[in-house]
Amino acid sequence: MNQAVIRTEVTKYLRGHLQETSAAFMLMNHPFEYVSNKELTQQLVGLQKARYKFPSLFKNPHILYPPKVNLEQTSSEITAVYKSQLYAIDSMIDLTGGFGIDVSAFAKACSSTTHIELSKSLQEYAQHSFKIQELQTKSFQSDGIQFLKDTAEVYDLIYLDPSRKTATHAKAVMLSDYEPNVLVNLELLLQRGKRVMIKTSPMLDITAGIKQLKKVSSLHIVAVKNEVKELLWVLTKEEVSQVRLTCINLLTEQPVFKSILGAQHSPTYSKPQKYLYEPNAAIMKSQQFDSLMQHYALQKLDQDAHLFTSEKLCDFPGRIFEIKKVAPNTSKILKRLYAKSAKAIVTRNNKESVAQLRKKYQFSEHETDYLFFTSSQELGAIVIEAVKL
Repeated sequence: MNQAVIRTEVTKYLRGHLQETSAAFMLMNHPFEYVSNKELTQQLVGLQKARYKFPSLFKNPHILYPPKVNLEQTSSEITAVYKSQLYAIDSMIDLTGGFGIDVSAFAKACSSTTHIELSKSLQEYAQHSFKIQELQTKSFQSDGIQFLKDTAEVYDLIYLDPSRKTATHAKAVMLSDYEPNVLVNLELLLQRGKRVMIKTSPMLDITAGIKQLKKVSSLHIVAVKNEVKELLWVLTKEEVSQVRLTCINLLTEQPVFKSILGAQHSPTYSKPQKYLYEPNAAIMKSQQFDSLMQHYALQKLDQDAHLFTSEKLCDFPGRIFEIKKVAPNTSKILKRLYAKSAKAIVTRNNKESVAQLRKKYQFSEHETDYLFFTSSQELGAIVIEAVKL
């Protein structure tokens, strides 16, 4: 960890090369004898990542960045802040601390935070970051689970972000393949934490996760600009009969959707009415469409289309469109109505792909005018012309 990379002249130089690729930058001749090309490139890549992923760190010229792989595996600042604001707590510990983005957010929201990281070099980068940010976080190089075994302290919140890239799995999908294995350590975690928050990949199956983790009281599906970034499982010692679900799409103005996971409602179907609704990615991951319809007084077009409609406009967690026309999905009619026109294309429960449709009808792109190739329980295969609101 060469602190010369944060000298004023080096920082200014690096910020002047933010548009360079790391490969090209590595091969350049640089005017600093006291910093190697490898060290310069590592800091440049860190700044490039931080610019959008950790904007408050990017503004600070004294942050030292670890290797790229460590930055890719850590939470973004926006999701870290979301987690830190979920509960009013006094103490928390991050057992898989990494570069310390999550615990830094918690340190601004609660009085006592502890950071544990197995890698000595990465722990040193995080410790430096805490110092520069003037955070009072305690940081230790240790195995998180072992640290928990060795302490008698009980924390308001224990946080873990188990690694999906392990010695035996390049990209673990099953919860049992994560490291550390939270399933075999559930009893310990719940002994030492009043709440346990576990971050997992969006790819993890929700039903399987609830069954395996046993004590899930709530689940947060966190998307950023309509891309699901993480699942947050909150566990408590108490027995819970219902799992509270929260779907949020950060950096948008869409409302937060809350429900009881698995709540049963009878779906109702309708022809397209005045407005069309497309759920955001967090809700699509949850599959809680019946609860969504109940909450927003919507009706569904078809069982597998996952598009909704209403006569009255509502503030919806997803994209909203005003319907202009509904046509049967036949080539003759569609060529007459829309061939060679400028349209954004969406397919839901439709046999042909977007690429096939664009080629077939010679569509050009458009930002607000849409055609939905979908299905209706009452009308069969249809195309909905709509304008994005």
